[in-house]
Amino acid sequence: MRLFLSGGGSGEKSIELDKKFALSVDRKKPLLYIPIAIDKKKHPYSECLKWIRGTFNPLGLKNIELWTEEDIRKNNDLQRFGGVYIGGGNTFYLLKELRESGFLQKLENLIRNNTPVYGGSAGAIIHAKSIVPALSADPNDVKLKDFSAMNFIRGYNLWCHYEPSMGAEVKRYQEKYGMKIVALPENCGLYVTDKKIEVVGPGSAFLFLKSVKEIEPGHSIWRKLWGVNP
Repeated sequence: MRLFLSGGGSGEKSIELDKKFALSVDRKKPLLYIPIAIDKKKHPYSECLKWIRGTFNPLGLKNIELWTEEDIRKNNDLQRFGGVYIGGGNTFYLLKELRESGFLQKLENLIRNNTPVYGGSAGAIIHAKSIVPALSADPNDVKLKDFSAMNFIRGYNLWCHYEPSMGAEVKRYQEKYGMKIVALPENCGLYVTDKKIEVVGPGSAFLFLKSVKEIEPGHSIWRKLWGVNP
């Protein structure tokens, strides 16, 4: 498993995670980009493709293929991709579309087979235990009822676009739903493998358990040999 989960920033805010992901992608194959969560009225797919090319072409990923909702329903040949990037937007819409199209199970299989997968914001949250933290920011216009997600980060939930002023709100969610939460500012991400969950900077992650702990870049939230820290 090689997951790259971003707090939602781009450009210099996410450059360290972007570089780490780009180095992991098999460059003999195209990168698959799935931006379906985005507000298409504000950001049409042509604009999305221009953005991701601007982000990853300089990092050596020249061959990028964008899939729409229609594509994820009809295409099955995922082995031809060297990596997958799932963009941000509305988390509820994203999870509903991936689940109902059957793509969510295919994505889970790719992750288990060690294909590198990057999730930004909503694209990151769907890899957590649930998408409950998205209730704080995203409208559930699709009336999704099952908030359970892929649970690839050891039972943690993700809070993206975190700022210190949100601390009390995150704590309320933690207590109300009995969740372990990792809060990610826009300049922070996680690198998740079978052996560890490592914070990638330049910013720190914030771990909400019984207390709140700042986890600096280069340090691990979880390691296979000795469990949860703290």
